[in-house]
Amino acid sequence: MAARQLLLPALAAGVALGILGGDAGAVPAAAVGPTVGAAAALVAASFALRGGRRPSAAPFLGAAFLVALSVGLARAPAARPADAETVDQLMTGAETVIAGTVVDDPRPRGERQQVVIERVVAGAGAGRAIAARVLVWLPRTAAVAPGDRIRFTASLQAPQPFEGFDYAAYLGRQGIVAVAYVHEVAVTARDASTLREVVAAPRHALLAGLLSLVPEPEAALGAGILLGVRSGIAPEIEESFAAAGLTHVVAISGWNIAIVAGIVATTVRPLRRLRGGRASATLLGVGVIAWYVMLAGATPSVVRAALMAGAILLARLAGSRAHAISALLAASLAMLLAAPAVLWDVGFQLSVMATAGLIWLGDPIARRLSRLPAMVREPVALTLAAQLTTLPIVLGSFERLSLVAPLANVLVVPLVPLAMAASAAAAAVGALEPVAPVPVLLDIGAWWAGGLAWLLLAAMTAAGKLAAGLPFASVSLAAPGWLALAWYAMLVAAWALTRGSVGQAPPAPTVAALRLRRSRPSPIAHAARAAAHAARWLARPTRLLGASAVPVGILTLATLPDGRLHLTALDVGQGDAIVAETDDGTTLLVDGGPDPDVTLRRLGAALPFWQRRIDVILLSHPHQDHIAGLIEVLARHRVGLVVHAGVPYDNPAYARFLAAAAAEPGGRLAVAHAGTRIALGPRTGLEVLYPSAEEARAPLPDGDINNASIVAVLRHDAFSVLLTGDAEAPVETRLAAGNRLPPADVLKVGHHGSESSTTPALLEAVAPRVAVISCGRDNEYGHPSSATLDALASAGPIAVLRTDRDGAVEVTSDGARLWVHGGGRTLGPIAARGATFASGAHGPTTGSIAAWLCPTSPAPAICSPSSSSRRGSSATPRESARSRPPPPGWLPTPESRWTSAWSRPPPSSTTWTSPRSERGAASTASSGRRGSPSWDTRSSGRRWPRTRSGACSTTSASRAAGHR
Repeated sequence: MAARQLLLPALAAGVALGILGGDAGAVPAAAVGPTVGAAAALVAASFALRGGRRPSAAPFLGAAFLVALSVGLARAPAARPADAETVDQLMTGAETVIAGTVVDDPRPRGERQQVVIERVVAGAGAGRAIAARVLVWLPRTAAVAPGDRIRFTASLQAPQPFEGFDYAAYLGRQGIVAVAYVHEVAVTARDASTLREVVAAPRHALLAGLLSLVPEPEAALGAGILLGVRSGIAPEIEESFAAAGLTHVVAISGWNIAIVAGIVATTVRPLRRLRGGRASATLLGVGVIAWYVMLAGATPSVVRAALMAGAILLARLAGSRAHAISALLAASLAMLLAAPAVLWDVGFQLSVMATAGLIWLGDPIARRLSRLPAMVREPVALTLAAQLTTLPIVLGSFERLSLVAPLANVLVVPLVPLAMAASAAAAAVGALEPVAPVPVLLDIGAWWAGGLAWLLLAAMTAAGKLAAGLPFASVSLAAPGWLALAWYAMLVAAWALTRGSVGQAPPAPTVAALRLRRSRPSPIAHAARAAAHAARWLARPTRLLGASAVPVGILTLATLPDGRLHLTALDVGQGDAIVAETDDGTTLLVDGGPDPDVTLRRLGAALPFWQRRIDVILLSHPHQDHIAGLIEVLARHRVGLVVHAGVPYDNPAYARFLAAAAAEPGGRLAVAHAGTRIALGPRTGLEVLYPSAEEARAPLPDGDINNASIVAVLRHDAFSVLLTGDAEAPVETRLAAGNRLPPADVLKVGHHGSESSTTPALLEAVAPRVAVISCGRDNEYGHPSSATLDALASAGPIAVLRTDRDGAVEVTSDGARLWVHGGGRTLGPIAARGATFASGAHGPTTGSIAAWLCPTSPAPAICSPSSSSRRGSSATPRESARSRPPPPGWLPTPESRWTSAWSRPPPSSTTWTSPRSERGAASTASSGRRGSPSWDTRSSGRRWPRTRSGACSTTSASRAAGHR
């Protein structure tokens, strides 16, 4: 082996050992000069011993190693925090004013978010500069972005180890020496950097576009694969992927770069036929890869892979086939010199060693498996090669070994490029929708791209969970660090013994990467070519649409409305979130739980994949465990009507929610009081029972915001559900005494089953068949209380289901019967006994809201109401031949659920009704039925549902497909 071929390994090893020795203190920084002198002396002695003749290459190789060692020693201080002593002096436990600049995107963690700040100044006034970074935990509601200058008051704390993990050392390698927990933060300046905006704006737009079209938990997986945003990936998916050896799937690395390079190569192929086109195409490919690196966050593994790809492209431009191992070493050397701390980054270590394994061992293993089909042989060979070279790192860092990784990779790896391309298409369509709305084309594109991305990501998730669920899928195994040397020595020996039988390995790397002789393409080159072939095949529109639209269409048809009401109490932990789908596809969300990420995952699992619209959001009261998740729901979904009680409360999340709801395109923010009715379909509606306008203005019972909760009844024909929020005994007593509690089939138990609610008076008035308690597992409040459970048990035969034990609880009703699903069991059918929505009014009626959110009928003529109506107007388009007269007490309802699922609504999307009388007088709107409430109707000029008025009552209907 020529000595020149060992130059790059010698340089990389020298720099790495120098950084290690300098950081550990084994080699003092003062040794840099003597090391360089020793290198020069070695070369001079070699010339002297050869009598002035040119010596062998070995002395030069040794000198290069010593010089690289000295460079590593010189760069070692850059891997350590520079100002830890200053921070130590500030860690007194006392609060101080701290200012800093946000470094990167916030990382959500439940109800809080992490940001890293630099250019830190501690203390009032000019303060004291700290040449180190601080990790800050902010409220989830704080709106901060990279480059923002923020100020807060907090005490700095030292990072504490947990579960045997040296958290302080982990953060220290990133320059972070302290942690701060903050309740309030102020943004003092916004970054106006053009470069930052050029990089951040497209990334945020694509991320928002992807998240708007693909439901959770698949959307977070797609964001991790496409953009490297891994903070939102569900813990259960991360756990199953780790057990199945699939963690590399959600870590952007050489595989993703190869896919991008393959797509670019296919796109610019015609350019190569032009004069000078070869160089232009290569430079364009390098530029696209560089842009994608910035788009993906420029993590160490992405930068390493990009440097490798760039080296390969430039070498091919010079007319030679570059050696992958040379590019790998050159990229690693550049990163070590630029950022020495990357040497301790586990992602960088895994990326380098896995790539080395693919290059050196991938082909020999594949030859050993030559009898297997190619579609099985390649993933198995590459997985085994990567596992063999990364095994010491995996055992040392994660203490876990996956035994099913080859099988799991056979199932999942072929889906990765397809899922990445589909996620990119969904992100692009979603990003274009708000800036260039083209109703028909974007609706079709959103349905196709979002559905295809969801389908592929769901298939990846299912395959990962299937592999992780196999017996002995992974085993806990730890190994000391010194075993790594023995392991790699064994691998080298095994490769040397078998190289003759499996073919010669690629020649050793050389520093002259542009003059390398032709060699067998590396696995990364294979991946790039495969991606290019796939891109060429999919470039034909007919193939693309035919191959993808059929399964998406089949799944869409399978999830259309089934004619029943589906109400699900989501398992969101210690909080409330209930979603309902009516028989025609209208969606209602009551509260949003305490954790936005969990709420989005549970909501995505409960709704069809194409349903990205929430027609009505009802906030019972502004406690954090009910409102936190609604802010993200507003950001991810198109929302129609947003209803709350209008009770003031000092909660930043509440203020942010109201501001976001008011700014929602096509949405409407409304205050609902007792008597308010919301039409959710021809057979379904929601009626508010509490508080009335007077009760909302009066002091709260017991001064508790829980007693501001909206209490409402949801009716679907004869079936009814009483929704109580967190209302406690004073509210229940007031409602029972005023005969304002209707009988109901299902009771959503108030305040998570605390002993302060579910009084005997409420149970006697409601007489429920089923009680649903929403509470968190092992919550600190002891919910549900034994007193509440005893009260339910003594009230009669009531089936009690709890989200902490039974998970999500779904109640299904056809209007006459109900079925309850939860905890792996099904109850029913149970006969419904409640009054219908049209005729079952209880208590005084003070107003009504009717929301038709996406009509499809043409703009109707306007006819005046009868003289008996104090004010109002009614829409009267031509009547469909198939439309039937509405039933007594009918309220308007959206007719086309398919359109509303994919269309952005015009600015006005609701129809308001105002009270005529609080007496039970008849009106034309209620067909004069005794006891029915009466109101006048004021219709929005932008919405044309079918309505009725006293003077002229005609109907308009538009029939369209809905969803399950």
